[in-house]
Amino acid sequence: MSFIASPIPENEESRLQAVEKTGVLDNINEEIYNVYCHLSRQITKCPESWANVIDKNRQYNFVLDGKNINDERKEELRSHPRPLTFCQYALNSSNPLIANDLTKNKIFKNHPSVLKKDGPRFYAAFPIINSEGYILGSLCVRDYRVRRLSKNIIMLMKGLAKKLSHQLDIQAEQRQMSVEKITRTIEKLNEEISNLSLDEAILVLKCLSNNLVNSKQQKKLIEIGLLDKDLKLTRKSKQLIQFLKLDAAVLKRVKMPTLKTNEIDELFKVLEK
Repeated sequence: MSFIASPIPENEESRLQAVEKTGVLDNINEEIYNVYCHLSRQITKCPESWANVIDKNRQYNFVLDGKNINDERKEELRSHPRPLTFCQYALNSSNPLIANDLTKNKIFKNHPSVLKKDGPRFYAAFPIINSEGYILGSLCVRDYRVRRLSKNIIMLMKGLAKKLSHQLDIQAEQRQMSVEKITRTIEKLNEEISNLSLDEAILVLKCLSNNLVNSKQQKKLIEIGLLDKDLKLTRKSKQLIQFLKLDAAVLKRVKMPTLKTNEIDELFKVLEK
């Protein structure tokens, strides 16, 4: 009997859109996320951990951490065909998917990797669920021996997956805010200055941000009314600065939820064992 692919979630179309919004597909930025996998290994004592999102055809591991996983190996493990993955099954429930002994698990016992003599024997996936309730992928650990996780460790891993989910939400939100700001800026510049080329738009933003410009660029800025003959910002420039909020010295920060004191204490207790 061969390994059988998981049923497609009922909300798949909307879920795929949510996965795309994360911005992590084909975007390697492990320094942001490797703490989650590092802590997963420390908490569970498993040799390997990774976090993934699953799109229509593949599982994309946007961060991996393991004793014997170097950069070259990471590239080999970065992407897998969805029908052959363990983690596709984690899309069907918000509860953790834990297989204490893969060789006896009805879902995974016939998977090609499990059938190998030196294949994985333990696997656990903790769903990454965004703020809209879509399961994007999972935070996972794996071992090559049969094992069990205590209730306390499962609780800590669920909390870690929740923090990772929130970080993905925040970064998607910030990316959207950046796009909206850029769009608003371009629209305003086009409204105030007709027939503005891309290079000229960049020059305008340099001027409004007090960056140095050369004499040729200064002439252009005088021509379009952003500098006066004394090379000082005109009223038009100051109005644009105010509208685009370029005078704001401090950007609004999106607040990350903090771990409660008892959660921190529990985490360190586990790491000290």
